Amino acid sequence: MTRPAAALFVVLLLAACAPQGPGTSGTVPAPSRPDLVPDAHAGPFVTVGTVLQDDGHGPQLCVGAIATSYPPQCGGPDVLGFAFDDVPAGSSEGVLTSRWGLFTLTGVVERVGDRDALRLTAPPRPATAPLDPPLVADFSADFTTPCPAPAGGWTEPDPARASDDALGLAAGVAPGVPGYAVLWIDEQAPGHRVLNVSTAGELAAMEGAVREVWGGALCVSPAERSEADLARTLSQVQESGPPTLDVQLDAMAGRVTATVLLARESDQRHLDQRYGPGVVRLSSVLRVPAT
Repeated sequence: MTRPAAALFVVLLLAACAPQGPGTSGTVPAPSRPDLVPDAHAGPFVTVGTVLQDDGHGPQLCVGAIATSYPPQCGGPDVLGFAFDDVPAGSSEGVLTSRWGLFTLTGVVERVGDRDALRLTAPPRPATAPLDPPLVADFSADFTTPCPAPAGGWTEPDPARASDDALGLAAGVAPGVPGYAVLWIDEQAPGHRVLNVSTAGELAAMEGAVREVWGGALCVSPAERSEADLARTLSQVQESGPPTLDVQLDAMAGRVTATVLLARESDQRHLDQRYGPGVVRLSSVLRVPAT
């Protein structure tokens, strides 16, 4: 029986308005952060990084710190379908049995044994700049003193105990006080420094312990999380979180940064719910291709 034209129009209209699932041609919303992937995006993905191959393994994408030896050394997920013989001349370097270069890679995630790998779906392209935001965690921080300067400026209450040796003693005492988070030096001028200690515990307890050995300028400030708490979180993320390629404890920022091959927005939400917003920051090696 022939379907009436009006009914056929309704069917086509409903199909056109139906939600698009992962991997379909529907528009994928922009990620909330550049280093996260929306749940609706099934691939392909893109990344930029150094690919290294030597006689011990095939092409791998370097994640985390790259040893500045010659040849360089690094580790990361396998890059399947990559061959240095197929890349443009001059886009890679080589010494002995090693070859490496910076490339833009497009592909999908493929499980190989007990690890995830990147399977290329397009030829690799030489790159001139690293991924932004980068794969290596940014630990740049503000090392200025958070305490307001005392009347008359920062002074040394006991100059005899403001030496480098006394500073070393203070650096050994502070981590033993409950709640210790991080310690740093603010060089306000040559020969004029303020010892900073941040703690999630009692400020008076930390100041009293440090003052027993340190007679120089001192600022004790509050921290949301102790170094011990962050270390426990780091261990938990490694044991039960998404498979990590690199995990770092950033005591100054009070968080743990975990780099994974594919980090989705729902993965970040799950960690925020478990540890608190911002305590664990995921960073995805694979990103959404630019439109």
